[in-house]
Amino acid sequence: MGHCVKVMHCPSKFPLFYYLLPSFIKNAVSGRISTMTPPKESRRELHRDENGVDVYRIPMLKFYPGQAFSRKHMQRQSNKISRILDKLSFRPSVVIGHFANPSAELVSIISKRYGAKSSIVFHHDCDEKEVEKYRLKENCENIGAIGARSITEAKEVQANLSLNDLPFICYSGAPNDAVESAEQKCTKHDYRDGIKYIFVGSLIKRKHLDVVMKAFSKVADHDDRLLIVGGGPEEETLKKLAIELQLGDRIHFTGRIPREKVLDCMKENQIFTLISDDETYGMVYIEAMLQGCLTIASKKGGFDGIIVDGDNGFICGPGNEEELISIYRRIKSMTVQERNDIGQKAISLAVHFSEREVAERYLNDVLERQL
Repeated sequence: MGHCVKVMHCPSKFPLFYYLLPSFIKNAVSGRISTMTPPKESRRELHRDENGVDVYRIPMLKFYPGQAFSRKHMQRQSNKISRILDKLSFRPSVVIGHFANPSAELVSIISKRYGAKSSIVFHHDCDEKEVEKYRLKENCENIGAIGARSITEAKEVQANLSLNDLPFICYSGAPNDAVESAEQKCTKHDYRDGIKYIFVGSLIKRKHLDVVMKAFSKVADHDDRLLIVGGGPEEETLKKLAIELQLGDRIHFTGRIPREKVLDCMKENQIFTLISDDETYGMVYIEAMLQGCLTIASKKGGFDGIIVDGDNGFICGPGNEEELISIYRRIKSMTVQERNDIGQKAISLAVHFSEREVAERYLNDVLERQL
């Protein structure tokens, strides 16, 4: 959009022994905390150019996941960032961050240091415990614009931080080329060759893929298929479940594949399901809707309110197997025209969530809400 942007990425790094543990132990840890294990290479600082934008990775040492950084640690990190900016003669006019820890405190310190406008966006990480743990009330007093990833979360953030105004909603955007190449008319829901179900995401517990598989097993006809796109610590467990459900020939795991191939998979399939816990705002929903998939999203998640149940998609309780079975049966009972109408409405909405449009709305929200 013509702005000069510097990115300071501050991921967590853990003691070296953590990365040397056997894979089965790391997968067990990842499964318990429901996140992906970072690679050893992520411990290193780096600088790269990405589409003309300077990106710096400056890892921060943690001894365990979820650890809060001390004020002293935050000051050291902000000083590192400032030294880079000063060396570049770059004085930020806007400082934007995502996630409570460490970004809220870093945004507060750095924006104050440079007299810059500021914003923080939470990702389901501003509950009552996290407000205290990460000193969020104190830090957000110095931040101009507060955002969240869904209307449900925005209301929770407003209450937990005692804000006068409701936080703005920061949506994700689908790649511009994906929007531009999207099908303009939905005609794929005749199901004459069976129903093609698809899941796309990390294979971790909070995604509830096991529930999707069990629901599929109870409603699927002989010609129906479930495609699972993605990888993660639960992959082997889920493959064993497919065998237990006697669906080894009707469930296919692709592993991790390039984004272009993911979009092709969505184009070829018909019903997309992602009913995770704490699903803030998955861009994958928009990508599925762009391809005319009947999209089933989590209730009280990032898409509850964007997807209107039965109109342009469906809403299901996170991990609720019976509710999901009911939705699958409901879809099967519809006429071809009814299903295609829902897919068409999904496309018509999703084309307004390109990266370009979303970025413009996001920046306007940030600039209009300053103290």
